[in-house]
Parts: sequence; structure tokens; C-alpha cells
Amino acid sequence: MRATSARSYSAFGLTVRSDLDLPELPRQDGSAGERADVAITVGEIDRPELTECDDGTVEYAGPDEYYLTYEVVDVAVRDGREIVVAPKGDVPNEILRHVVLGPAFNHLLHQRGHFVLHASVVDVDGSAVAFLGESGQGKTTTAMAFLLEGYRVLSDDVATIAFGDDGPAVRSGYPAIKLDPAVVDRFDVPVGEPREISDARERHFYPLPYEQPSEPVRLERSYVLEDAERFEIADFRPEMRMMKLIENTYTAGLLSDDATAVSNFGQCAELAAAIDVKHLRRPRDLEELPRLVERVIEDLEDTW
Repeated sequence: MRATSARSYSAFGLTVRSDLDLPELPRQDGSAGERADVAITVGEIDRPELTECDDGTVEYAGPDEYYLTYEVVDVAVRDGREIVVAPKGDVPNEILRHVVLGPAFNHLLHQRGHFVLHASVVDVDGSAVAFLGESGQGKTTTAMAFLLEGYRVLSDDVATIAFGDDGPAVRSGYPAIKLDPAVVDRFDVPVGEPREISDARERHFYPLPYEQPSEPVRLERSYVLEDAERFEIADFRPEMRMMKLIENTYTAGLLSDDATAVSNFGQCAELAAAIDVKHLRRPRDLEELPRLVERVIEDLEDTW
């Protein structure tokens, strides 16, 4: 069933009222009333005349109005408060959830003023460490490698950064990680059973085995992932740190908007000045995952 009566959830410190069943999110006590920060509804979308777009997936009608177009669903994201989902036919609930809890919610966070990086984040001894890269570069697999070694995953595929008096910090995301069932079985990944899954998806949301921290975790370092034949961790030149962060901003396709670009550049500059941004080259070999974690921990211990 695609839609249900509205239910309340929490995500990224926000209360979410949703017509879609979202089993990946913690349930919020109480009724799903007007007090919710975000409303997710299923219905038709009236599209205005669009003025700008990025690569064709996300269309831009202004800083508070985005339209996402996919083969099976259209989505409107408005004012940092509303996500409207318009399925094209009988679409499995899990596919809709992947769109809503992925690109739709990430663009909504951007509208709310969050600085959003395309990254997976783990907690190493109370500090957040982010792994950046384009889709398919292995961010989630890297996070899984740390999960296998007993570290906590704070966020899968997206990092929302807050700037405070103590420096940049990451607010934990959904208490779930998207994994291939074959990989989960092969490595006996310590996760729960996914819910309401569809054979149309190769990866499913697997519940993480712990509660997420209620407060943001200070971000200490980020690594930009790259394929290579052997392990190598290297510093970027100071002038390249900011560029690598800009390249991995989740809403990079919207930077043609002048106000968005100025704000994003300023946030990237502030982050580049506050944390180390390093290059992490490694083999794309699942058997090398323990060595990957070992090398990162060694690098962290050398400089902390």
C-alpha cells in the first residue's frame, strides 16, 4: 500500500508528518498534527513554468521550489516544509521511500538552510569522519567497513553540517544504511531486517543496531574517495580543499543560482579552514575493507 493515514516521525532533528509509511525513521509520539516541521503527502503536482534546471533530474523554479523528475515518480519540494510525491502508476512503496528519504529530503534540508554534503559519516571515538564522493564511489561501502569494525555510522550518503561556536558538526541522519542483501549475508553485517522491501530494488534500507545521537557530532576530517591499485592518503593543497568540498556539495547542480552559490562558497570556505580534507585512494576490493579502516585509523591517530 503506497499511502497511509498520516504518521509522525523524526529525522535530522525535525518532526515529519507523512502519508507514506516510512519504517526507516523513528516514530514520533503523539498525533501527526500541524506542529510538524515537514509534511510528506501523496498527490498530484501542478508544475509552474520552470526557469532553471540542472542536469535534467532536478528542476529549479526558485530557491524555495524544486521539482524532481524520475521514471516512476515526480516530486515537488517546497519551502523547506513540504514534499509532494506523485507516483507514475503502481510504484512499490520502497522505491518511493528511496526517493523521498534520499534526494527529496536532502533538497528540502538545503532549502531549510542546512549545508549538505554528498558523504557518508562515521563516528570514531566521538568525532565525525566524512567520506565524500560521487554516486557509486563507495561511500556507503566505506561506512559499512567501519560498522563491521564496531564503529557507529552517523549518516549514509548525505551529511548535514552545522556551524557552531565549537566548529562544524554533523547531525546524524536516518538510523539505516542502504546495502545489497548479498553483501550483508557475505560479511554478516550487524544490521536489522529491512521492512517492506521490493524486488525492484538492488539495495534496501537496513536498520542500524543502535540509536543515533541526539546532538550533532563535531566533524574533524573528511576524505575524498578515489579508486586506485594501492592505498594512499594524501593532503590536498590548501586551495584545493574548498574546491573538493564544492564538488561534493549535494545540491551542486543548483549553484547557478547566485544566492545559493555565494552561500555555498562561504560555507565551503569555512569548513575547509576548520577541518582536514584529504585524498583517500584505495582498491575497490571488498576483501580489503579491514585494511581500509586500519589505514584511516592510523592516519587519524597520527594527527589527532
